Amino acid sequence: MTLYFETFSRQLHKFGEELCGDHVEIVRTPDNIILALADGLGSGVKANILSTLTTKIAASMLKEGVHFDEVISTMAETLPVCRQRGVAYSTLTICQVKSSGECYLAEFDSPETIFLRQGEVLPLPREERLVFDKVIFESHFTLQHGDTLLLLSDGVIHAGIGASLNMGWRLANVAAYVANLARKNVSLRSMVTSLANTCDQLYASRPGDDATIVGIRAAMPRHLVLLTGPPQNTALDEMVVDRFLSAAGLKVICGGTTAQMVARRLQVTVSTAINTMEEDLPPIATMPGIDLVTEGMLTLTAALAIVRAAALSPGQLAESKLQKNTDGASRLADLLLNHCTHVQLLVGCAVNAAHVEHIAPQLGLRRQLIADLAHYLCLIGKEVVVEYF
Repeated sequence: MTLYFETFSRQLHKFGEELCGDHVEIVRTPDNIILALADGLGSGVKANILSTLTTKIAASMLKEGVHFDEVISTMAETLPVCRQRGVAYSTLTICQVKSSGECYLAEFDSPETIFLRQGEVLPLPREERLVFDKVIFESHFTLQHGDTLLLLSDGVIHAGIGASLNMGWRLANVAAYVANLARKNVSLRSMVTSLANTCDQLYASRPGDDATIVGIRAAMPRHLVLLTGPPQNTALDEMVVDRFLSAAGLKVICGGTTAQMVARRLQVTVSTAINTMEEDLPPIATMPGIDLVTEGMLTLTAALAIVRAAALSPGQLAESKLQKNTDGASRLADLLLNHCTHVQLLVGCAVNAAHVEHIAPQLGLRRQLIADLAHYLCLIGKEVVVEYF
C-alpha cells in the first residue's frame, strides 16, 4: 500500500523579533519524505541562521542516503560557535517516512513528538543512543492510514510561562488538546492552526519564545483533475475531454466554453445555479458526472487568492466559513485545499474570439494564473502536474 503524507506547519515568532529562531525543512523524493525541525540557540537572526543551517544540512544529507550518525558529525564540525556561550547549539528533530509507512524518527534535545492514531495519543518506542557525545532518542515504527505526527519546538510546551500558566503548557496537556481535536476528525491544517492559535493565546499574543508545530498525516492519495480552456487546436478537443474524463478522482471544470465542450462529449446539459451568484463572481453550474463547474478566469483568480492566503497566512483562513460559502471560488478552493493530495491541471490555450486583439495578454495571464496556483498548492504540500494543450 502506497501512502501519501500531508504536511502543514505553523510558527510563532518570539515577541519583538522579526525572524523565527526555529526552521522547518521538508524534502520529498519519489520514495520518501523527510522533515527536519531545528530550534536555534537564542532567538532572532542568529538563531534563525543556526536553525536554517541545521535543517538544510540534515535534510540534504539524508536525501542523499547518508546515515544519521554522519549527519550529526557533519553538523558538529560545520555549525558556527556562539561567542557568548561557547557552543554551536541547535535542537533537532528528524522524521523520515517511506511511502510504505515505515518511519524513522530521531530527536536531539527537543520535545517528544506526539503520535496520534484513531483519536488517541500512543507512546513511541524511543531508544536512547549516544552519537558523538550527544544523546539521541530514536524511534522505528510504521504509520497507518489516518495516523498523525506532530513535531514541536519547546516554545509550544513553554506557552504561558510567566503569563497564564506558571509552569507552561506541558507536553501532556498539549497531547490531550490535539487528541481531542483528532477525535473530531479535523483536517491536519485545522489541528496545527488551532494548536498554534492556542499557544499564542497562552502567551497573551506576546510569545516569550519561538514556537513551531509541524504536522504530518498518513493518507490514501486523493486526486483532483481541473480542466480550464479548450485546446488551441480544435482537433484535440475530444482527446483532451477524454483525458479529463478518464482521470481518477474529483473532476472540476472552469470556464463556460470548456463546460460546453465536455457536455457535448457526454451528451448532457449544463444547468446554471443562479442562487450561487455573488456580486463579483458568476454562478456555478451543474453537469452529470462532474463534481464542480465554474466560470473561468474570474473564479480561478478568486480561488487563487484563497489558496495564496492558505499558503502564506494560514492562520487567517477560516476553514469553517470557507466550507459554508456557496460561490464558485470558495467551492474550488475548498476542494483544492481539503479534499485532494494530488492536483492535475489541464490547461487549454485557445483564445476567446471576441478578444482576438488581446491574444498575447490573455495567454500570458492564464499561464501566470495557473503557474501561481500550482506554486502555492505545492507550498502547502500538494503534488501538482500542469499540462498545456
